[in-house]
Parts: sequence; structure tokens; C-alpha cells
Amino acid sequence: MSVVAGRTVPKRKGDWMLPRACLLLAGLLVPACTGAVMGGAPPAGGGAGPGGAGGGVAPTMDPPNPTGPIVSAPVPTSRFVRLNNKQWENTVTALLRLPAPLGLSSSFVTESLDTSFDTNGSVLAVTGNQWSGYKRAAAKVATKVAREPALLAMLAPPAADPVTRAKNFIRDFGLRTFRRPMTDADIARYVTLFNKGAVAIASGDAFADGVELVVRAFLQSPYFLYRIETSSNVVAGKIPLTDYEVAARLSYSLTNSMPDDDLMAAAAAKKLQDREAVKQQAIRLVESPAGHYQLLKVDNYDQISKNVQKAPAFTPELNAALKDETMTFVNDVLYGQKKGFTELFSAPYTFANSKVAKVYGMDKTPAAGDPFVRVELDPTQRAGLLTQAGFLSFYAEDQVPSIILRGARIAQDVLCVEVPPPPPNIPPLAPLTPGATNRKRVSDQTSVAPCNTCHGEFINPLGFAFENLDGFAQFRTMDAGQTIDASSKYKIDGKEVSFNGAVELVKLIAQSQQGHDCYGRHVAEYLYGRAIDAANEPDKTLVKQAGVNSKVNASAKELIVKLVSTDAFLNRAP
Repeated sequence: MSVVAGRTVPKRKGDWMLPRACLLLAGLLVPACTGAVMGGAPPAGGGAGPGGAGGGVAPTMDPPNPTGPIVSAPVPTSRFVRLNNKQWENTVTALLRLPAPLGLSSSFVTESLDTSFDTNGSVLAVTGNQWSGYKRAAAKVATKVAREPALLAMLAPPAADPVTRAKNFIRDFGLRTFRRPMTDADIARYVTLFNKGAVAIASGDAFADGVELVVRAFLQSPYFLYRIETSSNVVAGKIPLTDYEVAARLSYSLTNSMPDDDLMAAAAAKKLQDREAVKQQAIRLVESPAGHYQLLKVDNYDQISKNVQKAPAFTPELNAALKDETMTFVNDVLYGQKKGFTELFSAPYTFANSKVAKVYGMDKTPAAGDPFVRVELDPTQRAGLLTQAGFLSFYAEDQVPSIILRGARIAQDVLCVEVPPPPPNIPPLAPLTPGATNRKRVSDQTSVAPCNTCHGEFINPLGFAFENLDGFAQFRTMDAGQTIDASSKYKIDGKEVSFNGAVELVKLIAQSQQGHDCYGRHVAEYLYGRAIDAANEPDKTLVKQAGVNSKVNASAKELIVKLVSTDAFLNRAP
């Protein structure tokens, strides 16, 4: 944990959380601080092959075709991907067809976000404490199912006799719990367990006791807690997933929950071996931000804390409103307007309720419910996500902008410059002195070797562009009695470009191939539930095609649909 501007912040791998006087970017020293970025020459590619989801040929597309499918081969991945805490909660809610979550996952061990997204199967394990949480939660869910008559009747409808009713419940509830059909052996085993309920629980209601015991077991089974892929038949160098495995991958990638009834029906009818059928299901399902919440680190906004005497708009209630501002904006751009990266990072508007509007200097009388509505911003001062109040106020020390944190964050997450964490025992920036600007303070303290090359080339220039926007998200022209200098240069798409201020910089990023490649990489990481290795040829091909699609087609929704209908998504590597 680290403390930033009086707040406690969880540290994450690759996340710059403390102001540093000298940040030694060891991973960029090749040999003298050379930045590693996404991009480079287009890889060899290829057109889509004929047939269903398991079809396709080796990539031959060069350059990528933005109007065609994305073509990439699968790479080795885990066959046992644990549900993360949010997925567990969402799945239980859907499984029981509840109107709202039970909130039981809040007692689980907090997951360490060692990568950009909590869908990365390689970092999701079951510890002893996690297992204890699962057991307690399973017992509570089982009691709820068995002891609420309306819920029990819905999940285990009456039948001609108790034996038939029990078998039907085990078959039907088991199908949805395990996300694949129950085998005869499965049903027999759980019937045996069901019959022990009357003695083990002994409430006097033998059927409810059997249901309670079986639901406890279901929710502690690895077939519930993990997405298990048992497919093993190699076809043309790939292992096509079964229909039910495709359904699970598709649903957890697009909705963060179990497959719904329509998707399960498609799997049962063996319709998910056809790529076009998968695309139609994806189009139906993709109405959620698909990882943007985590990519934008919106959870950080809970920890924004300002001096309310200096900034009256920053009440404790504002933090949740800033999160809602960002996600309302993202949802409108992605699904309302069917746009993508370019609009996200260049739009001269946002969505605000009365609390957020106050931050932007607007006097907005709240309507009933104080809804978020679109508000136009000064296009010379604001453009997209990086000029919104949440980003600006979190990456700051009270009112003072954090040049280093803003710069490092943009380099890492928007341009995919690989910036490793700083080394230990580096002192924080010295306090501002009278008459000295924030830019001068940072420049002076990072200008000495070996810090100067890394900061001067990869971090500081991006942060300098935002000096007109302070830690209260207010536009300013003066700092310490001097006119702010927000001009700088940066290498984007392999060429040095000049800019003056945040708006010019973000528009350059929004128009760049590097920005779109980085965005495509992040979307693929979330959807595929694994890290994307830029040095791996299939992943390099995947990222390049995703980036070209993002830039040319503009629609993030279309990009998402294409990414979940690739060979890389619908198959496993042998």
C-alpha cells in the first residue's frame, strides 16, 4: 500500500502510485532508456478460412484488412480459469434469477490486480482463505434456495413424485451451474447426496434438505468455480472448443456472468460451431463496457480526497458521481453512438449531474433523481477521458497536478509504453517553493542522470501537456505568477510530434495508430482473459489487426464482436 495526498492506494504491478524525484525505468534501458512500445511494422497476416468457428488458415493478410475478420491463431492458455469475485457474484445472481446480487462475494479475499484486468486466468488461484469464503457463501446460498418457498418452487418445479422432482432439479440446475449438461454419472452421484439431506440437515422437510445439501455441493464444485475446457480433438492444428465452452467464454467475456438461456439453448442446439452464429450472439450480448472500468482505473476515484474549503465541489458524495460520469460517457460513446477510441479520447463533452457540473463551473439545478445528461465543454480546454474531472483530480496532490503520475499513466495505458515500477528508496518530490512552477520543480528534480533520459523522453512530456488542468480539474493559465508552459514533444507512431496543451496531445493520440493498437491490445486482453505478448507472432498479428480495425472502423462494439469470433478466441492451442 502507498499513501498519495493523504489517501491509501493499493499498489499494482506496473502502476505508478508515488511521486518520484528520480524514476529509474530499468525496463526501458536498452541500453540507455529506449522505450518499448506497441507498434512497428505490420506483421504478416491472412484472410479468413472457410467453415465454422474451428476453421481458418494461417494469416496471410498484409496489411490488415479493416473490413474483414480478425485472423489470429490461438496460443497456449489455461484450461482451468477461476471465476473472479465479481463473476462469482454475477453468476449466483443469474443462477438464482435474483433481481439483485446477494453481496456475498464482498467477504471473499480481495483479489490482487497484478495485471490490467481481473479476467486474467493466469493470476486467479484458490487460496485457503478464498476456499473458506466459498464454503460459507455456498452454505448461505443453499439455505436461501431451500428455505424460501417461492425460490425453491421456481428452481425445482413440482413434479409427479419427489424422486422425479429431485432428478429434474439436479439435471436442470446442474446444467446451469456447471454450464454444461450433467452426465448420468453426475446425476446419480448428486441423487445419492440429495437422499442424505434428510439425515444430515434434519429440518423435517426432506426435499428442502436434499436441495440444500446439493446446492452446497454444486457451489463448491470446481465445475462451478472454474471455467473448465475439456475439449481435446485437434483439427488443423487447433482444438475447437465445444459449444458449451464457447458459450461460457463468450458470456464471461461480454457480460462477466454465466450464459443466459438463449446462449445455453444455442449451445444445446450445436449452433456455436458456426462463426456467424457466434457473431450474432456477441452482437446481442455486447452492451457492457467490456473492461473499460478497469482499464480506466475508475475504482481509484473512490479515494479522491480534496480540501473542501479550497474546492467546495469535492464533497465525499462526488467520488461516486465522478465514476458515474466516466462510465456514462463510455457507455454512450460505445453503445449509444457506436463509436470507439477516437471519440473516447477527443470528445468535447461529458455527462454530468448537478454534483459533477459544479466541478466544471456549471450551475445546474438537479432534476428529479439528478440524472446524468450530456453537457458541452470548452473544446479548447477539454477533449475526452483524460480531461475529465476523475482522471485529473486523482492524479494530483490536492490542487497541484502530478506531472509524473499523469505522464506515466498515459504512457502505460494509452500508448502501451512499457514503464516498470520505480525502484525502492527513491525520495518524493520536494515541496513547491515560492515563485517556482510545478513544471520547473519536476524538470529540475528529474534532469540529473540517470533519470533525465527516461523522464525527459517517456514520462514528463505527457504530463507537461496537462499543466493547464489542475488537481481540482479546473482550467488555469498561471502557475506561481507565471504563464503556464504546456508545450512539449513526444514520439508517437515512431515520429516526434509537437503539441501545446492537453487537447492537442490527446487529439494526436486519438488519431495515432499507436494509440489504436494499444487500445486493441487492452480490449483483447480483457476479452481473452490473458496477457497479450507483443513478442509472440500470433499476438502481434492480433494486436495489429485490432488496432487497424479500431482506427478505420471507429466502432468499439464492432471491434469487440470481431475479437470474440476469431480462431484465437474459439479454439485452444494443442
